[in-house]
Amino acid sequence: MERPVKLVSLLRPVAAPGGWDDFVNGKLAQGIAGLQRLVLNDVLPIDIRTGTEGAPPYAAIIEGWFASPTDADRFAADVRAHGDAVQMHVDDLLIHDCGRRPLPNKIMVTLKRRADLSREQALRHWRTRHVEVGLVEHDAATFLQLYYQNHVTRSDQPEGSACDFDGMPEYWVDPADLASVGEDSPVMRAIAEDEVLFVDRSAIITMMVTERELYVAPGAPGGWPVRPSPLHSVLAAG
Repeated sequence: MERPVKLVSLLRPVAAPGGWDDFVNGKLAQGIAGLQRLVLNDVLPIDIRTGTEGAPPYAAIIEGWFASPTDADRFAADVRAHGDAVQMHVDDLLIHDCGRRPLPNKIMVTLKRRADLSREQALRHWRTRHVEVGLVEHDAATFLQLYYQNHVTRSDQPEGSACDFDGMPEYWVDPADLASVGEDSPVMRAIAEDEVLFVDRSAIITMMVTERELYVAPGAPGGWPVRPSPLHSVLAAG
């Protein structure tokens, strides 16, 4: 079986009754062609990096896995017809899995490359040196329970525009660990210092989300099964 195509849809608030929930549930009731799995992430009103409350620019995030790019594009068109969204085809790359379940709080982040770098250059740095700084040199694995990188391969945003994101990390961290790892901690300082080498930090949006898995096709894997952490092979492949 071919690897599913992953589509990430960043959903802006909509005024329609029921919002995005009714849209997603309605589409599921009708049947979505080629859908393998669908996760709806509700974005909570807090900025993780600053600890302040406030309405984020996105109300929710859909992660959908499809049998083909055509199926993903068809669903993306339906999303676009319902409301404003940023949509990206991504390659999801597992970086670290500590092997513990159930998973704690989930955080998703937008990444946009520096203007002087190509997407390929920025993603290579993120996949290699940035991972090495955080997980090898500063042992971020002590608080990151599960960590994926979503590398954008195609976006519906104009190239170079404010929402033309290049990646989205998603990771799960216990609230107690999150509280103890502040911006002034050695690991967070090192990560921030490395970010400036490949990321436009003004475009970073950090979102804590509540994850809801709404659909898994018969025979398709659901949830987040424990997998051996491929960290060393990821770095070697860089």
